[in-house]
Amino acid sequence: MKTHGQFCSIARALDLLGERWTLLVVRELLGGSTRFGDVRRGIPRISRTMLSARLRELGDAGIVTRAADDEHGPTYALTEAGRELASVLRELGTWGQRWLPRTLPRAELDADLLLWDMHRRVNRDALPAEPIVARIELSDVRGRAGRRFLLLRKSEISLCAENPGFPEEICLRGSLRTLTAWWRGDLSLAEARAEGMIVEGARERVRAFPDWFERYLLAEVKPARGAQGAA
Repeated sequence: MKTHGQFCSIARALDLLGERWTLLVVRELLGGSTRFGDVRRGIPRISRTMLSARLRELGDAGIVTRAADDEHGPTYALTEAGRELASVLRELGTWGQRWLPRTLPRAELDADLLLWDMHRRVNRDALPAEPIVARIELSDVRGRAGRRFLLLRKSEISLCAENPGFPEEICLRGSLRTLTAWWRGDLSLAEARAEGMIVEGARERVRAFPDWFERYLLAEVKPARGAQGAA
């Protein structure tokens, strides 16, 4: 591990947490992931080797614990020291929402990450009693990667490559950029619709659809005056 060579606690914390991907691994564990594969689904561009290395480093530092393997492999959890990073990450993310440009470059648009975040930010209490499937179509993503299915029921939320066998009562269709902007809070639902995002289905389902999702954790943070992209 590289070191800044300073006694300052900010520098010492950055020695551990400032390496690429490290804080995103913590973010995923704070978000409820406990399995290696689920952590990686939240960080689609990290390699398996790098994720293993970061989990090991965090374990050696007393931030993450690793439970014994079961039939599905080991599980990971944050220690008290790791859970205390929640406020650090929220403040960092809030600063990013307030001050960084709200128009994302193409390299920062990731369909896998968007759909995974949608899957874990469902408001189960607002779902109808019966299970339904929401089909999501990304108009500018080629092939099967541009179509996914969310199984929505109070007991289970699943992101699937194929319809798992329940009625498709909602279809959310639009470009990856527009759906991401709506999810992040950069566009209101009305603004996203004006830019081509479509929610199709029975009227009562379409009306209820926005309440089924809590959206991105920091979606309510508005850009600061003077920030690029601020009104």
